[in-house]
Amino acid sequence: MSILIDLLKQVKDFRRPQGTRHPLWFILLIIILGLMNGHRGYRALGDFAKFNRSSLTKYYSLAKKRVPSYSTIRRVMEGINNACLIAIFNQWAAQLPPENILENWVAIDGKSIRSTVQEYQNNQQNFVSIVSAFCQEQKLVFSLNKLESKKESEIHCAREIVKNLPFDSQVLTLDALHCQKQTLKIIRDKGHDYLVSVKKNQPKLYQELENIAGQSKPLSINQTREQSHGRHITRTLSVFPVNKFIKSNWPDPLVFVQVERKGTRGHDEPYYNLAYYLCSRQENAQVFTEKIQGHWCIENQLHWPKDVVLQEDSSPIHQNQAATNLSVLKTIGMNLFRFLGFDSITEGQRWLAHRHERLLVLV
Repeated sequence: MSILIDLLKQVKDFRRPQGTRHPLWFILLIIILGLMNGHRGYRALGDFAKFNRSSLTKYYSLAKKRVPSYSTIRRVMEGINNACLIAIFNQWAAQLPPENILENWVAIDGKSIRSTVQEYQNNQQNFVSIVSAFCQEQKLVFSLNKLESKKESEIHCAREIVKNLPFDSQVLTLDALHCQKQTLKIIRDKGHDYLVSVKKNQPKLYQELENIAGQSKPLSINQTREQSHGRHITRTLSVFPVNKFIKSNWPDPLVFVQVERKGTRGHDEPYYNLAYYLCSRQENAQVFTEKIQGHWCIENQLHWPKDVVLQEDSSPIHQNQAATNLSVLKTIGMNLFRFLGFDSITEGQRWLAHRHERLLVLV
């Protein structure tokens, strides 16, 4: 927590010094704690500060026993530069894992902030999206980047995350949107490996993988069965070597994976799906089964908790700058819970429950 506070003190204060009543870092810390306790909206965060004034000013050693109002919180969220706050987050997140971490499997994916959607009914639609690098093993967000849909694409945003990832020798998992030669080359040039989904947006590659899978013997096979929520699915994962054509046209691929899913779901409706993944490192079928399923941790343990537990999708805050800043601060709160060992954000909220002295264990 002390490292976080020190970094929050580096956020550039856009306010005029004259008449400033509260340090910017203290306002940001109050917002983080309020979000961790389940509050949303400016008035709710202002009430959180007011009701906890005594403990907040005591624990953080403020001489003036004052806390910001909801209007001050709103002004700060609308005024702080997104790029500055994201840079502070990335600097802080790089210090969370133990030193010399190698070969983590890190999922990269984007999530739109629904409250920022404008002109949703026509081709002028615009919204803010946050792209995250999320570690499967530690459940921590290692890095963030932001884009606006009319100005940038998730592809370029993900490339910037790869270029600035603070750790070496990671295995990056990506969906089919990022099955681009330039993206995979950047990953390899930065010393990482990749596991990327392949769909028909790359028709020649997809067709070649189909041909090899239909004519070759797999290096290894793993079969699993899933019976839950009305689904009865058999998943067969097969690992194949790539041929010379793929090796000469794509950056350093070693193997590819075929995942066949078949069975029933819903009201016994037949289900069949075939998926392919290209990878720059060789593993057995059991490892690939775990890591491909693990990629979806970014949905289940980052995007879903932000939407449902921290209520980002139902946020009443629509201004792009403010909504982005709040999303970054929510991610800080989630990383704090995960650093303390809480896989469940809801469980972490019950543990915290306005007892902020408990966070002093992080000092």
